[in-house]
Amino acid sequence: MRYYDDFLADRDWLAEGLSWAVVQPASAEATVDGVIKRLRARRVEPGDKHAGELADLAQIGPDVVVFQDNGCALSRPEVLRWLSDGTRVHTVDWTINGNGGVTYAVYGKVLARMDMNDPDRRHGDDPSAFADDLDDVRAALGTEYVRSAVMAFVERRTGVRLPAEWMSDEGADTEAGPWVTVSLGAFPSDPRPPSNFGHYEPDLDARLRAAPETVRRAALTLALRAVTTRFRFSDEELARQAVEAVERGLTLDQETRSRIAYLKAHGDDVHACSSAVHALHTAIGSGVDAVDAVGAARHAIVDEWPAVRRDLYRLVRETG
Repeated sequence: MRYYDDFLADRDWLAEGLSWAVVQPASAEATVDGVIKRLRARRVEPGDKHAGELADLAQIGPDVVVFQDNGCALSRPEVLRWLSDGTRVHTVDWTINGNGGVTYAVYGKVLARMDMNDPDRRHGDDPSAFADDLDDVRAALGTEYVRSAVMAFVERRTGVRLPAEWMSDEGADTEAGPWVTVSLGAFPSDPRPPSNFGHYEPDLDARLRAAPETVRRAALTLALRAVTTRFRFSDEELARQAVEAVERGLTLDQETRSRIAYLKAHGDDVHACSSAVHALHTAIGSGVDAVDAVGAARHAIVDEWPAVRRDLYRLVRETG
């Protein structure tokens, strides 16, 4: 991990965004020309005024690395399905606001996507693919070292290091390394659920959004009561007021809504506490988007979630 600590410290501009992929052979070879084809990309020359979104590629032994100093195309599921046809692909990415993660795709399937700020928050066809060797990532949570930790995680899984000597102060250096610059092709976006909850619980999310408003309120109330039972809040009366407003279908004034947003939940897990407050604040919103509060509750009450989930399904099944 020290290598990537130094790598990023010498290139502070990468804090604004990075996307790095390692493409490795499986049933097919990994070559620069093959990756260019899979990315629907074209080679570009310096000064090309119509270059579009750029990426740099290089061959390292039997593997290909792809680098973007400010972009996230390499982590898109649509792109990974094509890129991983016959290959294994690991990506690490982040944006200027601190969001990001690690993705693993094989044979056209995205097996795992892990949130770098919460390694236990994973989804994909096989999230358990990232169940091991996460000690360094967990130890770096909440620090400036989380980015280097996830880069080191990818190196350990692939055996491929992003060469510092191939990088300049402005990005991939074609003079220092065997980089090929390409303009990425267009990939239509896959259909996506309206929120993260839909990634984890697509059927339940869809049923809640389609349910009558009275059933949706009952479901939100059930989830919020589980949250307020699990956590203590900095203003218990205000938290109780939020739950009551949801249960009765009341609209709270803007000042009260703002106060709820700044509540503090008390507990050992910072992310769970944040999710608890987020659940309360989202639930008092309007329309079907308030369903997102159930997703926040899911992350807040991990141990209690299976029982809450059963009760939620009991509610929605009564309405078909």
